Amino acid sequence: MFSEDQLERLRSYPDIGRDDLIRYFTLTPADVAFIDPGRGRDASDRLGLAVQLATLPWRGFVPDEVTAAPPVPPPSK
Repeated sequence: MFSEDQLERLRSYPDIGRDDLIRYFTLTPADVAFIDPGRGRDASDRLGLAVQLATLPWRGFVPDEVTAAPPVPPPSK
């Protein structure tokens, strides 16, 4: 159904601009409460959950390679 190129794009993260990074990857107080370590999650679980919570509204799905999330772009001048 999909070409290899299309599948690769669906499995990974595209580049993201600073404005969209702030818009989608700033957690709400409800997100932070959900990720709270008091729920028995260790640091890596909390980070992965945070990335997934931010990615879903941005992309509409979570790519297979969550560890390939883009780095923070440099501040605009």
